[in-house]
Amino acid sequence: MAKLKQSNQSFLQDLLSFQGSLNGKSQFLDEVRLKGAEEVKNIPFPHRKDEDWRFISLRDLYTDDYELATRLDVSVPDISEHYLPESEGSRMVFVNGVYSEEHSQAEALPDEVEIGNIADLASEDHPLLKEHLGKYGNFEDDVFSSFNTAFLDDGAFIHVPKGVKVDAPIHLLFVQTEADVNYFATSRCLVLADESSEVTIVEDYIGLGDNKYFNLPVFEVNLEEEAYVKHTKIQRESKEAIHLARTGAFVAKHANYESYTITRGAKLSRNEPRISQRDEEVEFTVDGLVLIDGDQVSDTHSVMDHRFSHAESHQLHKCVINGKAHSVFNGKIFVRKDAQKIDSFQENRNLLLSRKGLVNTKPQLEIFADDVVCTHGATIGQLEEEEMFYLKSRGLNDQQARELLIYAFALETIENISVESVQKLLVDEVHKFTERQLDSQLTA
Repeated sequence: MAKLKQSNQSFLQDLLSFQGSLNGKSQFLDEVRLKGAEEVKNIPFPHRKDEDWRFISLRDLYTDDYELATRLDVSVPDISEHYLPESEGSRMVFVNGVYSEEHSQAEALPDEVEIGNIADLASEDHPLLKEHLGKYGNFEDDVFSSFNTAFLDDGAFIHVPKGVKVDAPIHLLFVQTEADVNYFATSRCLVLADESSEVTIVEDYIGLGDNKYFNLPVFEVNLEEEAYVKHTKIQRESKEAIHLARTGAFVAKHANYESYTITRGAKLSRNEPRISQRDEEVEFTVDGLVLIDGDQVSDTHSVMDHRFSHAESHQLHKCVINGKAHSVFNGKIFVRKDAQKIDSFQENRNLLLSRKGLVNTKPQLEIFADDVVCTHGATIGQLEEEEMFYLKSRGLNDQQARELLIYAFALETIENISVESVQKLLVDEVHKFTERQLDSQLTA
């Protein structure tokens, strides 16, 4: 296989040479990819001089060689330990961005629900896919979402018709395998929740090895009137990986979108959720929990876009930082002109476990209406010596006391997740995290 060495501005443009191997399977996707490729050529690669990227460096991304993941010949080990028991019969698995029928199941879903992989549905000219794909996840002047579009080949499509309530959570499991070369993967999820429908989705990214790759997923969701979507994203990729993700959600009248993002893996991760209000009287939640250590970097840039009157939104983003890890939060509550009676809350809370850790936080309000209640804030703190002393005086050892305090800090996000096995998984992740931090203490 030919390799391409990348450098800064030409990095993504050079990788477009791999695009030809995807063409010919679907005329519709060929046209979509062509549009994305043109955008990649015309949108500048981000730089630290750009306000939205000033706190992080992308040098680890663009100074290496990469292959297209779908061209790799890899074997997949047993991954059943990563399945959610509640999603037996409602699971889609993608390996290096490609749908795996062998590992997927859909028999537990109502007959009315349409679920499938984008590559197959595009080859069949599926009308809803063609109508909605790209409408909710296209970020203007964002080279990474355009790059995802340029390589859009496979992913998950879910359509929940009017009045249908899906009891079992749908597990979208994205597996990145170990490989001898660095590679890149793109995937796209499109969720359509029709009027008065209800569905729970767990978007789950795991890395099976410690290899380097970069993953650029895009998640699109459209909620029609009175729809209810509960969306949990878990990111546990390789500690050498780079994960740059975008989520676009459009929320119609009386609809409710709940999003919980858990970040534990990747050397560099960046999540960009953008929630857009399509009508009056909507609700949405955009909570997050970050657990990072070593030299990990986690960046969250979010926008809660209030376009109409009478809406409620909530964002609580919590970060636990240890070692030399670096957490960035930039959240915006955007209230447009005439969008009155908005009640919006945003807060970023950071728990710093080491003196070498770094936090940059910037919650912000951009309000062009005068009858609103919008609050924002940020805190950075440490484990309190008095709390540690109290817990150890009650018989807990140092590790147990630290674990209990970190778990209590994270609990507010974890307890809102409705899938029991996901709650347990996250409690285990907190336990693993604090096990590694036993010898880490703040020093004067």
